[in-house]
Amino acid sequence: MRKNTYAMRYVAGQPAERILPPGAFAGVSPVYPAGTPLSSDEKIRVLVWNIFKQQRAEWQSVLKNFGKDAHLVLLQEAQTTPELVRFATSNYLAADQVPALVLPQHPSGVMTLASA
Repeated sequence: MRKNTYAMRYVAGQPAERILPPGAFAGVSPVYPAGTPLSSDEKIRVLVWNIFKQQRAEWQSVLKNFGKDAHLVLLQEAQTTPELVRFATSNYLAADQVPALVLPQHPSGVMTLASA
């Protein structure tokens, strides 16, 4: 049985968008030509955190503090609750999530937050 692979994209002021797997874009040219830098900064700052389905009481303030200078934030075990989606779209340009587990109310999986 083939697994239905997809990701969800969340952007402030826009409806959630389902993103197809990489193979679905075979005929589409890339956004950035090969060799084009992704950032004009010398370094890209990345934060990786297992957010454990937002069970920590102060997860929003911790994430805001640790992620304040990060260009890219990778959250493991992120559950797409309205609070996390609101936080992500208020503090980052875009948030993408690949749901790994579908829990009763909200999918859980890896979420990528991008500020640049």
